[in-house]
Amino acid sequence: MKTVLLVDDDPDITEVLKVRLEANQYQFLSAADGEEGVRSAQTIKPDLIIMDIMMPKMSGGDAVRLLRSDHKTKHIPVLFLTAVTANMPQDTVDRGINVDGQYFPAVSKPFKTEKLLFEIRRLLGD
Repeated sequence: MKTVLLVDDDPDITEVLKVRLEANQYQFLSAADGEEGVRSAQTIKPDLIIMDIMMPKMSGGDAVRLLRSDHKTKHIPVLFLTAVTANMPQDTVDRGINVDGQYFPAVSKPFKTEKLLFEIRRLLGD
């Protein structure tokens, strides 16, 4: 069973994803902000990280920078799940979220579960 770590400060998103991912045979773990997310990722080394961008204590972009600079976590795929893409042109969203010149796939909030599961499966090779 593959482990997915959600880093998001919205308890409603966390609960919805917990139910959906567990129903699809993923082990679900969550963190409520970027700092906690980085610590959790370093400890548990999940198979995938789903990351919000705008969070208290540390943004998703800053969290990804730290994860990429750590040899224990730099290989873990990251999928951004964020409302930030709502105002971006579609071709920009299709390229993903740019963090220091590296593009990470993104799913916009509000999201369709099917689209999110498709991206999760694609990133995990399922």
